[in-house]
Amino acid sequence: MMTTTTRRLLLGTALAIPFVKGVAAQTREIVVGIWGGAQGDFVKRQIIPAFERDFSCKVLAEEGFTLANLAKMRATKDNPRFSVMFIDDLAIPIAKAEGLIAELPRDKMPAMANLYPRFLYNEGYGTALGISLGGIFHNTRVRPPESYADLWDSRYRGKLKLVSPNNTPSMFFLIVAAAVETGKPYAEAQYEIDKAWDRIAALKPNIQNLFGDGIQAANEVAQGQADIGLLEYSKYVYPYTARRAPVTMAFPKEGAFAGTNCQVLVKNGPNQELAVAFMNRMIEPTVQKPFSEFALTTPPVSGITFSADTQRWIAYPVEEMDRRGLFTPDWTYINARRSAWTERLNRIFSL
Repeated sequence: MMTTTTRRLLLGTALAIPFVKGVAAQTREIVVGIWGGAQGDFVKRQIIPAFERDFSCKVLAEEGFTLANLAKMRATKDNPRFSVMFIDDLAIPIAKAEGLIAELPRDKMPAMANLYPRFLYNEGYGTALGISLGGIFHNTRVRPPESYADLWDSRYRGKLKLVSPNNTPSMFFLIVAAAVETGKPYAEAQYEIDKAWDRIAALKPNIQNLFGDGIQAANEVAQGQADIGLLEYSKYVYPYTARRAPVTMAFPKEGAFAGTNCQVLVKNGPNQELAVAFMNRMIEPTVQKPFSEFALTTPPVSGITFSADTQRWIAYPVEEMDRRGLFTPDWTYINARRSAWTERLNRIFSL
């Protein structure tokens, strides 16, 4: 999805980030915990090499996912190995409360001037990197439901794939079930999950299997192994849709969720100033543009112009996010209950 121009900007031209005083005198190496999959591969192949050239340093990238990256920070808290960690927005309040991350030095991150305020988290302890749309994905030969309530209909018996209770979008599923049960919008329904357990269990006959890998699940739906998958992030689906695979996203009338990938500064991690420069680079518009074009995720910064081909897949700018009503759950409330909810989901859907 990257254009020749953006590739040249990313790979051949030093991006406009001021050199950070004091970095040169330090051992010029940091370890960054990144995502796996296509997004992580892009960071390793396209973003890190340019940063290493510009700062004459070494960036070691270790792949993982949010809960695993959180565990790595906990395990190395007394002697931090990582300097920057990529985690989802839901984990930032946990990491802050446990003293695992540091407040971002805004005076050393000029790119934050373009950051939409809603994507600066927990009073300056993390920034977004990319926003996906959360909803259902379906085979293009199947007409998607207008309401999530339709998925309980017997015509879907054995035709649905459900995200694993261990994956974050399973919390979106709980909110959806509560919204269907109570008739309330997501903002209210998220606090009434306990009213929806009978509704949740009633979906079991329609569930073919659970999936943990969104990319694999999207491929299986494209191949016709199931009609619909729920719920997942668009970043796993739209790259296939764009390549004309018979799978796409749908957002029933109850609304779409915002799936937000973020970055945090590890407290007392090695080479902090170099780490801050790396975080600044990640939110520069000249990096965000090709990253968004590749991953088909919405950038958290203003001032980027996209082609019509890219624009169709993302909710940008911020006014478009509002128009689509992207919902971000109250993660502080949900995190306190997630373990118990996950255990109950596992009991219900142990197929």
